[in-house]
Amino acid sequence: MKTRFFLLFFILFITQPAFGATPAMPDQPAGPGENGRYLRMADNFFIIYDPADSMDVPYGDTGLTRLEAEKQIIQRSNATLPDLGWQTGLYPHWKGGLWLHGSLMAFKPYYELKRYDQAAYGQAIDQLPTRPVGPPMLQRGLMKLEHLLGLPGRTQVFLFSDGKHSTAPGLEPEPLVQARMLAANYDVCFNIVSSAGTAEEQKLLADIAAVNACSQVFAFDTIFAKPEHLFGKLYMDTAQAGFNNVLFDFDKATVKAEFRPALDKLGRFLVEQPAAYVVLSGFCDAIGSETYNLKLSKRRAESVRAYLGKHFKISEERMLTYWYGYADPVASNETPEGRAQNRRVTIAIRSGK
Repeated sequence: MKTRFFLLFFILFITQPAFGATPAMPDQPAGPGENGRYLRMADNFFIIYDPADSMDVPYGDTGLTRLEAEKQIIQRSNATLPDLGWQTGLYPHWKGGLWLHGSLMAFKPYYELKRYDQAAYGQAIDQLPTRPVGPPMLQRGLMKLEHLLGLPGRTQVFLFSDGKHSTAPGLEPEPLVQARMLAANYDVCFNIVSSAGTAEEQKLLADIAAVNACSQVFAFDTIFAKPEHLFGKLYMDTAQAGFNNVLFDFDKATVKAEFRPALDKLGRFLVEQPAAYVVLSGFCDAIGSETYNLKLSKRRAESVRAYLGKHFKISEERMLTYWYGYADPVASNETPEGRAQNRRVTIAIRSGK
């Protein structure tokens, strides 16, 4: 029998002049932030850590193994994360010992499912192994999620993988099969930090990210360079300096001529400031399904990124994209004028570390 955790927690509203008391999804209000600065864009998250022997290889010229770099990413990412009341957990793909698909005792978490606490989560991260524990077990990391999902609201899963796995045919589901099942049955998004080396491994991770509209693949190198980007889909920072929004026509993702001068200004700024990078977040109005709007908001963010890449040769790793569908409306969706303001890409500038 499928085990579910049922958690009751209070969700508070915040009020901001620019954003208002707005929901992350129509029925899932965003959580409170430090001085009202942050908007919670998800309700729960899990990190699935890959301690496989295939990760025990040198990572560039850093002096680290990829496994050590993986742990460092999570440590540095946690240090940037505000406490917005998520339910969370920290799990490896697997640990040595008996694995029973239906047994909670086989999970052996580093941070068992509970409310996020930055200091306690950091202590749990410190316990993650930097010596490999065995062969790649991507399929088992995904199998564990079946017993962790079912929480109220949206769950973001941060999954480290090189695309390798050791699935036992007939005894365990293939990773892609398991991911499709989870996406069909739960409100879950996969954020895959990929260190895949071969075309086959890259395709597997891309296929997992394609199981629904809110999942995506991040390059391991990008997240190592900008660890604060790992948890970007969990919240929005309303205090970030940025350019004016780029607005779009209904059901369109084409950059309109009237916004090109502003993007040209942004492009010149990025050329002149090579240490800076930009975060592009796509949104929609409330017409249409959530799945369709997630895809459309993704296309809008990617359209702005493509414009900057084409005209100013800005590399993709300096243009980080998120997409939220019809989350966080800045105006009423009850009027044409309000919907026009919600069809947008927000632009936030971040300084390089």
